[in-house]
Amino acid sequence: MPAPIRAFLDNDPEHPFGEPGENAPPENDFFAALVGVWSCRLRFGARYAFPSTWAFKHSAGGFAIEHLYYQREGDLVPPFASLARDFQSLAITLYDPAEEAWKFVGVSNLAGTDIAPASQAMTGLVKDDVLTLEPDTQPDELHTRDTFHDIEADGFVWTQYESRDQGATWTESASIVCQRKI
Repeated sequence: MPAPIRAFLDNDPEHPFGEPGENAPPENDFFAALVGVWSCRLRFGARYAFPSTWAFKHSAGGFAIEHLYYQREGDLVPPFASLARDFQSLAITLYDPAEEAWKFVGVSNLAGTDIAPASQAMTGLVKDDVLTLEPDTQPDELHTRDTFHDIEADGFVWTQYESRDQGATWTESASIVCQRKI
């Protein structure tokens, strides 16, 4: 297991993945299905050849799911290959009953680059067992949305879509297929 993933899970040896909050919204159970460590393959273009690791744990008193996506420098795809370091992205996702929506706040080590934003806030909904998250602010020229879908005990898929016509049509830009490791 990569060192950043071990460090991410090293806060409580008895409960490395945390525990659900006693009064957490029941909707959190949908995303909590991802709690664990996943071996992933990123598809960028036509190839699934870029390995990564994604770890999920309960956080914020069990009211949120915190997750760390990690990819070694040698496994990065363009334009991320120009990062010249391992890629790490840390996020917290939770269901907000007051807004009846999912909230995602994420940060990565992309600060100081022109690859992509180093932080992002997204809001989403679950429909037909698919969590779709869209950035709270998007430039007119390129809209994106992320989905978590095909969630099962031993696997899930994350897919990013983009639209260059302000959301009228969407095309897949990247996909990550994950298999449970722990």
